[in-house]
Amino acid sequence: MTADDARYVPPSGFLQDLLRRDLPLSGGPAEDWRAAKLISLTRDADAANRDWALCLLQQSELDTPEVRAALIAGMDDPHHEASLEALIGVAIRDRMAALPRVAALLESEWVNSMVLEAAAIVADASLLPALEAIAAELGMDEDDTFDNALREALECCASGVPPEWRMLD
Repeated sequence: MTADDARYVPPSGFLQDLLRRDLPLSGGPAEDWRAAKLISLTRDADAANRDWALCLLQQSELDTPEVRAALIAGMDDPHHEASLEALIGVAIRDRMAALPRVAALLESEWVNSMVLEAAAIVADASLLPALEAIAAELGMDEDDTFDNALREALECCASGVPPEWRMLD
């Protein structure tokens, strides 16, 4: 998701409404319908709709078999940012299910801050060698967003404790 670009909005009126009004996704029949509609949009033909649907789903407190299945399927989305939103959602709900994908992405040629965010949530020591190699290759600046995410991932993986501010209750 291109959060820095305020013009990046989903074409779906439903998703725009969810974003604008912060509507609940659980608690009654209307909310359950919204959750089901959101899950269905993770498979939409439009990449922006999938990206936003996966982002909203991963940020929600929903944790049902349908939500997990949508997020797991979303990890294979051809739209890179959408797949990373899904990966973060999986990591939040099932750290070990996300671990192999995070490990593979850390070994890839291109790593972004969303991959590092997922690594921090997974908080597994097996990710330390890859994270340390990234730090050694790129160095770390004080105020850079990527470097802050890298530092957090290193700390979380070394301690085995994910960042508390990201975890669901």
